[in-house]
Amino acid sequence: MASEKHILVIDDDITSLDIVSYLFEERGYEVERCADGHAAIEYVKSNKPDILLVDLMMPQINGAETVKEIRALGLTDTPIIAFTAVDDPDVHAEARKAGCDEVLTKPLHPKKLLEKIEKFLV
Repeated sequence: MASEKHILVIDDDITSLDIVSYLFEERGYEVERCADGHAAIEYVKSNKPDILLVDLMMPQINGAETVKEIRALGLTDTPIIAFTAVDDPDVHAEARKAGCDEVLTKPLHPKKLLEKIEKFLV
């Protein structure tokens, strides 16, 4: 089942991007990486991932704005999980208002992250 699922990971921190991507690839998921919000928006114009993971704190266009743009492109039913190093209820609320289904605080624990992803992909 996992190999049929397509995950888009959006993060400007290349090390985090690689680690998270590797975690999902090891579980058999197809993973696409985007290092910024603009690249992610362009990617979803011609691809429909099953779920998105997005860092909220990125330069140029932050995660919340990226999510708003992606939702506006018609990916209204695609689950989006945001992650951030900021454990602030206002930041989490802003992400949910932008269209995120879930907000996780870094550091991301692999087991918890996999459980969240698999919950949405059932």
